[in-house]
Amino acid sequence: MKLTFRFGAATCNHCNFASLLLAGVVALAGGRGIPAARADTPPRYVAEQSYIDENNAVMRKMMTGMAIEPTGDVDRDFVAIMVPHHRGAIDMAQDELRYGHNQQLLRISQEIIAGQLQEIAAMHVALGDKVSAFEAMLAGNVPQVSAEVPSAARQLATEEAPFLHECGVAMDRMMAGMTIKPTGNIDRDFVTMMVPHHRGAIDMAQAELRHGHNVSLHRIAQEIIVDETQQVTLMRLAVNEAVSQPAPPPAKPAATMAAPDRGNATPMSMQMSPLPSTTNRSTRP
Repeated sequence: MKLTFRFGAATCNHCNFASLLLAGVVALAGGRGIPAARADTPPRYVAEQSYIDENNAVMRKMMTGMAIEPTGDVDRDFVAIMVPHHRGAIDMAQDELRYGHNQQLLRISQEIIAGQLQEIAAMHVALGDKVSAFEAMLAGNVPQVSAEVPSAARQLATEEAPFLHECGVAMDRMMAGMTIKPTGNIDRDFVTMMVPHHRGAIDMAQAELRHGHNVSLHRIAQEIIVDETQQVTLMRLAVNEAVSQPAPPPAKPAATMAAPDRGNATPMSMQMSPLPSTTNRSTRP
């Protein structure tokens, strides 16, 4: 039986998940993203063009990385999709540090980089993947769960369909939200693009909570929801945008909703800027 799900107007076989996400890459490369500056473009837009070009390259790289072939294992596929998505957020935050001026956003960008590096390491550890000593240090005391799922419990491709569908919808919504008209204000455009990017991560984390089985990944997914919801609010406040109360995360049993037990590991300090962190991550490794 073939598994099909939708991404916008495209229907894809489960064995060709790549074509679904690569549609986003084609859209960016074909002009769905922010257009190149014309000769009569106002100076403030010209000054922003390098930033815009780098962000378009980041999105192409991210969408290519997320174009996976489903394995039938929701937990493993969640990590395979989320890791390049997190790396995209890291790259976007680094671009803001290079080009932006808003001091609050520069601090939040540092927080995004540090937090998402930690979560990437923690997700690999949760699957039992081999990690470097540095990644193990970042992951701290996140409980390790074997990557091997007993064959009787491994999901069939048809059982993974709801998860894949929800991820496809999340990415379609994210790409639509990130397709913006530049304002000439790098900080504001960073927020306009990063907010739907964060919301895409929140949507995928909620899909993992609904359909995944790995307890450690559930804890990480809940942390993604909490952290990125907070960062969305902080970013919008930094550029004086009105904020609304976010919808509560999906209910889960207490065992999977609990915050990760990371012991008393010392938080990692990013050295990209002397600016202090905006949020308290004292429980992070």
